[in-house]
Amino acid sequence: MGMNRDEDPQLWDLLSRSKGPTPSPFFARNVVRGVRSQSEMGQGLLAWFSPRRLVPALSATAVVAITAFTFQMLHHQARSSQRGFASAEIQDSELVADLDVLVNDDDSDDTLLL
Repeated sequence: MGMNRDEDPQLWDLLSRSKGPTPSPFFARNVVRGVRSQSEMGQGLLAWFSPRRLVPALSATAVVAITAFTFQMLHHQARSSQRGFASAEIQDSELVADLDVLVNDDDSDDTLLL
């Protein structure tokens, strides 16, 4: 359903005298900039694994792991030293003597304890 050139000669004369669209002088530069920005955005997840981001993230992770390990070891040593004090208290001679009396007492009846 295109127009026939014979239908409206004045319109066709006017159209032939008009200038066609011309690209701007910076068209190529703008196209290249657009392509580069899309390619940078297209990397997505791979951009997170660049050395610029990976080195600080791994360093921070190492610091947190070393700190957690150090606190765990200090807590374990403190708990071990507390166990030593508890065992020394249990070895009190009077307490041991009282426990021996209770264990060796054959005459005691278990029903009295209930």
